[in-house]
Amino acid sequence: MATRRVLLEPDARRRQLLSAATTVFARRGYRAAGVSDIVAEAGVARGTFYLYFESKAQVFLAIADDFYDRLEIAIAEGAAGVPAATSDGRSLLRASFHRWFEFFHLHRLAATVMLKEGAAIDPRFDRGIAELRQSAYTHFAERVRRFQQAGLLRSTLSPEIVSHLQVGMFEELVKTFVLNTEHPDIDGLADQMADFEWNGVRPRPRD
Repeated sequence: MATRRVLLEPDARRRQLLSAATTVFARRGYRAAGVSDIVAEAGVARGTFYLYFESKAQVFLAIADDFYDRLEIAIAEGAAGVPAATSDGRSLLRASFHRWFEFFHLHRLAATVMLKEGAAIDPRFDRGIAELRQSAYTHFAERVRRFQQAGLLRSTLSPEIVSHLQVGMFEELVKTFVLNTEHPDIDGLADQMADFEWNGVRPRPRD
């Protein structure tokens, strides 16, 4: 008896194929995966795939665009107002790190594909990741400046250097402790990074 295929609206079908392709690329790697793997994961006919995407490369580009858009939105939403001078700086840092770890956990498969596969596949992905890193540097540097103005961070620190340190440490923690497990200790990661950073950047008595 033939399997009855579920009828979906075009946008829903496209999202289904994107989700299936993300799962396949994260599991097998881009080069080892094929269109046949994607349609098998999605449970659709091969011809259905080609109604929405011309090739494996095009669906990968679509995954990259979707991930970049989500990350840019998250960066924009993270641009909070100036904290009050009486705020608990360590708690503010922890909340920010926690939110970012949650984002990458929520989009774990797409992040795995982008961070581990993208740059090696096509120069366009390398440029896209570089642009995202620059957005992150700008966001974190501005946050450092706001914290300094509120008296929560040492004024002698360079916002640009601190932002690069933050992004580098965070990316390494994400790759090692978030992307490699389905149940990362997000609370513990946020606590550890907040403690590490707060003990290094909080104002000295005579700063």
